Amino acid sequence: MTMRRRPKPQAEPIRRPMIGNKSRLLNIFAVLSILALGGCQNQTATDKSAGKEKAKTEKPASGMPGMMITKVTVITPSVRTVPITMTAAGTLASPNAVTLTPQVSGTIDAVHVQSGQQVEKGDLLFSLDAQPFETALLSARAKLEGDRAQARYAAQQVKQLKPLVEKEYVTRQSYDQAVATAMAANALIAQDEAAIQTAQINLGYTKIRAPITGRLGEISLQPGNLVVANNTALSTLVSNRELLVNFSLPQSVLQALRKEWPGLGQTKPGEKSVPPPTVEVLDENADLVLGKGHLSFIDNSISAGTGTIRLQGLIDNRDGLLWPGQFVTARLTLGQIHDAQVLPAAAVQIGDQGMFVYLYKDGKVEMQTVSPARNTSNEAALPAGSLPADAKVIYPLPGRIAPGMPVALEKTSNKKAQSSEHLKAESSAHSGSSRNE
Repeated sequence: MTMRRRPKPQAEPIRRPMIGNKSRLLNIFAVLSILALGGCQNQTATDKSAGKEKAKTEKPASGMPGMMITKVTVITPSVRTVPITMTAAGTLASPNAVTLTPQVSGTIDAVHVQSGQQVEKGDLLFSLDAQPFETALLSARAKLEGDRAQARYAAQQVKQLKPLVEKEYVTRQSYDQAVATAMAANALIAQDEAAIQTAQINLGYTKIRAPITGRLGEISLQPGNLVVANNTALSTLVSNRELLVNFSLPQSVLQALRKEWPGLGQTKPGEKSVPPPTVEVLDENADLVLGKGHLSFIDNSISAGTGTIRLQGLIDNRDGLLWPGQFVTARLTLGQIHDAQVLPAAAVQIGDQGMFVYLYKDGKVEMQTVSPARNTSNEAALPAGSLPADAKVIYPLPGRIAPGMPVALEKTSNKKAQSSEHLKAESSAHSGSSRNE
């Protein structure tokens, strides 16, 4: 009988207490907390140190000698009389344009001018073949001589029959017939004289002359071409000694015009006429004055779509700088600003409270509001007394400026100041302008 061995029981694992591990973890956490607290204290000390350094560097310039103060230059407003003007885009037109057409039919014999040539009134432009018209004149004169002979004969017959009819040697009917024949002969003479005059006029029409002074357009017909009376266009001729400028302005201009030009040019008998306002023509950029004249026309109605009124000025163009059809800038003068204080346009700034300038006073910047009466691209005109007489306007403006900011004056030579005044005066003489409403 076989005996079975009983398996030995396995020993259970020994469970040790966790007290030692927990204490070890607590020690680690304590060390880390101490290190983190030390780092925060160091960072706080560093930040405080940096803040102190920054506070030292950000001290105001006035409290720290040697700091750089912004330097500025100043100008004094120039006082002069400035015109009040309004500007608008305009176009030029000729007051008189002629299409040259022959008054008789014929063949062109000669062209005495060139396309685009400036001509004076009465200059010979074209010649037509005059031979047919000279022949017609000779024929009319010959007929006149024949009719005059017939008239003399008829008059002689009446003279001879008159005593005979009184003595009843001839009948009254014969005498009356002789008188009628004499009267008809005299009528033929008058008709012949009119025919001669017509032939002379037609002969004169073979010489086509300039009816006005102006500039010719293109001439496309040359000698040898047949032209038809009152039909064939030879060329165009436009007057250019005086030109019309057409432009439109807001309807508010009428009030200023009534004040400057009483009656708008319409005067009653016995009233003294007032000269019309001045109108100037400038180039497209309103930089150069090309011509001057006066207002000649105000339209009888205001455009309902745009609220503007059409005006027209007559401009002297004897120097020939202007051209019909040219786009220009029209400038209408509506009065003057006496004793205006004039500054460069860049010296006047625009802010929330309106326009203003920066003044230099006691080493600091002051802001002074202004209301320009006239602005251009180069200058601004302030009404008299807008700024103190001794005002020092900061110009040109530095990159950083604010009211109350301490500044110092930059020394400039007298020569430079005089040159600046000259440039301002020159820009004022040649600049276009517009009126502030």
